Amino acid sequence: MKYKIWNYFIITAVNSLFFLSLSLPGYAQKVYRKVPRNKDMKNKTEKVHVPDTIPFYNGVYIGADLYGLGSRLFSDCIGSEISVKVNLKNKFIPALELGMGATDSWNETGIHYKSKAAPFIRLGLDYNTMAKKKNKNSYLYVGCRYAVSSFKYDVSSLPATDPIWNDQINNPAFQDDIWKNSIPFNQLGIKGSMQWFEFLVGVKIQVYKRLNMGWDIRLKYKTSGSSNTYADPWYVPGYGKYKSSNMGLTYSIIYKLPF
Repeated sequence: MKYKIWNYFIITAVNSLFFLSLSLPGYAQKVYRKVPRNKDMKNKTEKVHVPDTIPFYNGVYIGADLYGLGSRLFSDCIGSEISVKVNLKNKFIPALELGMGATDSWNETGIHYKSKAAPFIRLGLDYNTMAKKKNKNSYLYVGCRYAVSSFKYDVSSLPATDPIWNDQINNPAFQDDIWKNSIPFNQLGIKGSMQWFEFLVGVKIQVYKRLNMGWDIRLKYKTSGSSNTYADPWYVPGYGKYKSSNMGLTYSIIYKLPF
């Protein structure tokens, strides 16, 4: 049932972006410029209508994030995502981002946290701050996203070896607050979910013909998240460490589709 809901949400989001780019009619925006009224009156000018020649539809861009895959080199987390963006009037850029995230981590007290690959989805809009320059290939943008993720995670304590009897005992660093005895702890398949907003600023640059590259910095703010009696999530796919706010980075290779 969960996967049917995810599939329905993803298909609806993709269809919304597609029909938005096709169904809305193009228009000629009126702008103004000053021109001399005649040769003898150079300081006298008047405004004339100049039609906006920028087309409504300016292409679809498919991107793949490389930063999430490379993060495994310096952290216990790994992620991957793809993005679909539609350039409208070279100014407004609806965006859909789909990805997966996972982690397998131990902390210094011997607590093991593991989350298998789980999906996340973001939907939002970018604004090209350089739209007046009419450069469709390279620009600076700001944007926002609404995101959601659903996942499962395991939390367990690491057994230790008794130095005298050489057998396994429960983690001595995980103790009962009252009796100070070691507590066995092994919670598997805990369900978690989270929703959040992102605000970002980024750059897209043309590298060669239809090939582009881009990167952005994101500020993430949690709006709602699940909690559990035994252990709250430590990592959320697409968001990072579980806390009220977070910061993220993406570095993508982007291809413009030939239509």
